[in-house]
Order: sequence, then structure tokens, then C-alpha cells
Amino acid sequence: MYPVDNRNIWINNHVNNPNSPYDYKRKKLKKVIRDMVYENAAICDEISLTQEKILIVREECKFLTKKLKIFEPQLDTSIASVNTTQVKKSTPRKKATTNGVTPKPRRPAAKHKKNIIEVQEPITSGNVTIYNLGEIVYDTPFYYSDCAIYPAGYYASRTYAHFRNIFSKCTYHCKVIKAGSSPRFEIMDHDKHFKVTGLSTDECHSHLISLINKLLGAEDLIPANRNGDRFFGLTLPPVRMKLQEAPESKFCTGYIPLELQPDNHESELKAESDPAVSFEGLHNTLNRFRSRH
Repeated sequence: MYPVDNRNIWINNHVNNPNSPYDYKRKKLKKVIRDMVYENAAICDEISLTQEKILIVREECKFLTKKLKIFEPQLDTSIASVNTTQVKKSTPRKKATTNGVTPKPRRPAAKHKKNIIEVQEPITSGNVTIYNLGEIVYDTPFYYSDCAIYPAGYYASRTYAHFRNIFSKCTYHCKVIKAGSSPRFEIMDHDKHFKVTGLSTDECHSHLISLINKLLGAEDLIPANRNGDRFFGLTLPPVRMKLQEAPESKFCTGYIPLELQPDNHESELKAESDPAVSFEGLHNTLNRFRSRH
């Protein structure tokens, strides 16, 4: 190592000397560092502006959806009233006879009926009760999948663990709401203290299971396992067979009909004991977990 004085002399002669190659490299590195600092600052500013825009757009979406929910029923009633006031009874014109022969009267056109599948009595299977099978929408692929049909107006209830106390039962009301080209799914408890709406059954069901796991003190003790359709009762054999009887189900391309085989029914009944959809299955799983630990 050089002494301190010799080191300073070497630095003055080589580094601080403008004609030295080290001084050129130092200036070049200094310029690169300065450019990187400015570029990093510009990127940070752009990211912060983008985040602010995203927050503004999210708040606008929430505001517009609230307004839409308020005005949607009013628009439906106003449109219906306008249609009833504008429709006038038209008097049939007398057709002139040609060569003494009167034309044959035409048959009146059949009125278009909604494809609503009526349920005479509620269908009960285990912890699920189906009150309305709704109307099959087949002109958009979001109202069905390969193993389930999501009819608009579908309404069912399921008994499961309470979202605030897993040791007490709670009745959850499950609905499929028609919202344009894609449906909206809703889970709400009987007392209307809990309500979640999503674009899929799995989204709503996962939110409920996350609350149950928080009560248990673990994030993934009870996995959701994509049981949203099952929680809504849409995979039950009686429901699927009833929906498949409707002629509109044939136009649901991609949907695989359930065959009349006992194995299919038995596998679905076993799946109904999953802790993510069954109150008894949940407590059986918890008891096994406690016995192991």
C-alpha cells in the first residue's frame, strides 16, 4: 500500500487530471448515474399518476353501479308503462273480395313465451332447497359452463356455518341475476347482514370461506376448491336433470349433459359432504384436525 501522501499525489496526477483516462471514465459513469436517477424519478412519477387514475376509475365504477341498481327497476317499470300506453287496439280491416272469392282468414301468430322453468314445489336435496329454476339464457356463453347452467332468476338456499359463529347454522340465499351478457351471482344470509355479489359462483363462495377461515384463525384450513356451483346447488342431479328437460338447454354449446347413471348421483352426494359446502362436513373436518393436534 502507498503512504497517504503518495496516494494523494497519485489521485491528483491520475484521477483529477483532465487528461487522464480515469477522469474520462469517471465523467462517463457520473453521466450514466445521473441519467438513471432522472429516468427512475420519471418512472416513479408515472407509476404514481397511473395508480391515482386507477383509484379514480374504481370509485367511478362503484358510484355508477350503485346508481344503476337504483334506477334499473325504475327504468323497467317506465318502459313497461310506455309500451302499454302506446299500444292501441287495431281494428281489423275488411279485405275486398276478388272475383267473389273471400280469402281465408290467417291464424293469429303465437305469442312468445318466456323460457321460465316453473317449480311446482321447492326441490330439497340435503342442505339445499331450490325455489325457482329461472330462465335459461343460451345466446351468450357466460350463462353456462361444461358442468352447470346458470339460469337467470335462479333462486336457492343452503344451510351452512354462520359467518360470525361457525357453531351455529345459517341459511344463505343464492341467486343468479341477469345483468346483460353476463350474469351476477349473489349470496346473502337470512338476516341480510352478509351479502356478496360477484361475476362467478366461485368468487362469492371464496369470499364466504375466507370469513370462515378467519374465524378458525387460519387462511387455508378450509379450502374453497372451486365449489361455488355446488354451494349454489347448480350441480345437484335433480337440478341438472330438470334444466336439461328444457329445450333451450340443447342450445347451450359446451355444456355436457348429465347422464342417468347411479355413479354420477353417488359422486355428487359424496361431494355434498365437503367441508366447504356442508355444515356437518365442516365440523367433522374440525374434529379430525383437533384429534391430530
